[in-house]
Amino acid sequence: MKCFNCKGEGYVKLRFECEIATIKCEVCDAKGKVRENEHYHQYWDDGDNNPNFYYGPPLDPEGFKNYKIYK
Repeated sequence: MKCFNCKGEGYVKLRFECEIATIKCEVCDAKGKVRENEHYHQYWDDGDNNPNFYYGPPLDPEGFKNYKIYK
Protein backbone atom coordinates (compact mmCIF):
# COMPACT_ATOMS: atom_id res chain seq x y z
CA MET A 1 0.00 0.00 0.00
CA LYS A 2 1.35 3.45 -0.92
CA CYS A 3 2.45 5.60 2.02
CA PHE A 4 -0.07 8.40 2.56
CA ASN A 5 2.42 10.53 4.53
CA CYS A 6 4.92 10.97 1.66
CA LYS A 7 2.53 10.06 -1.22
CA GLY A 8 4.89 7.22 -2.22
CA GLU A 9 7.89 9.52 -2.72
CA GLY A 10 9.93 8.33 0.28
CA TYR A 11 10.59 11.86 1.50
CA VAL A 12 8.62 14.76 2.98
CA LYS A 13 9.13 18.48 2.38
CA LEU A 14 8.84 20.64 5.47
CA ARG A 15 8.23 24.37 5.13
CA PHE A 16 8.90 26.92 7.85
CA GLU A 17 8.69 30.60 6.98
CA CYS A 18 11.00 30.88 3.93
CA GLU A 19 12.96 27.66 4.55
CA ILE A 20 12.22 24.33 2.85
CA ALA A 21 13.82 21.13 4.13
CA THR A 22 13.53 17.66 2.64
CA ILE A 23 13.66 14.75 5.08
CA LYS A 24 13.11 11.02 4.72
CA CYS A 25 9.65 9.77 5.55
CA GLU A 26 9.59 8.24 9.03
CA VAL A 27 6.37 6.30 8.42
CA CYS A 28 7.68 4.14 5.55
CA ASP A 29 11.43 4.54 6.23
CA ALA A 30 11.86 6.24 2.81
CA LYS A 31 10.51 3.21 0.89
CA GLY A 32 7.28 4.82 -0.36
CA LYS A 33 5.11 1.93 0.83
CA VAL A 34 3.70 0.91 4.20
CA ARG A 35 3.39 -2.70 5.27
CA GLU A 36 -0.21 -3.81 5.54
CA ASN A 37 0.57 -6.20 8.40
CA GLU A 38 2.30 -3.53 10.54
CA HIS A 39 0.44 -1.29 13.02
CA TYR A 40 0.48 2.51 12.79
CA HIS A 41 -0.99 5.40 14.78
CA GLN A 42 -3.66 7.05 12.63
CA TYR A 43 -5.79 10.16 13.09
CA TRP A 44 -8.69 11.80 11.24
CA ASP A 45 -11.66 13.98 12.03
CA ASP A 46 -15.24 12.97 11.34
CA GLY A 47 -16.33 16.27 9.78
CA ASP A 48 -17.79 17.72 13.00
CA ASN A 49 -14.30 18.51 14.34
CA ASN A 50 -14.34 15.36 16.50
CA PRO A 51 -10.90 13.73 16.47
CA ASN A 52 -10.65 9.96 15.97
CA PHE A 53 -7.59 7.90 16.78
CA TYR A 54 -6.81 4.36 15.66
CA TYR A 55 -3.85 2.04 16.12
CA GLY A 56 -3.72 -0.83 13.68
CA PRO A 57 -3.06 -1.79 10.06
CA PRO A 58 -3.18 1.14 7.60
CA LEU A 59 -6.66 2.32 6.63
CA ASP A 60 -7.66 3.59 3.19
CA PRO A 61 -7.25 7.38 3.58
CA GLU A 62 -9.76 8.28 0.85
CA GLY A 63 -12.75 8.00 3.19
CA PHE A 64 -11.35 10.17 6.00
CA LYS A 65 -11.11 13.93 6.41
CA ASN A 66 -7.70 15.26 7.55
CA TYR A 67 -6.23 11.74 7.66
CA LYS A 68 -2.71 11.43 9.10
CA ILE A 69 -0.57 8.37 9.72
CA TYR A 70 2.33 8.08 12.18
CA LYS A 71 4.77 5.35 13.06
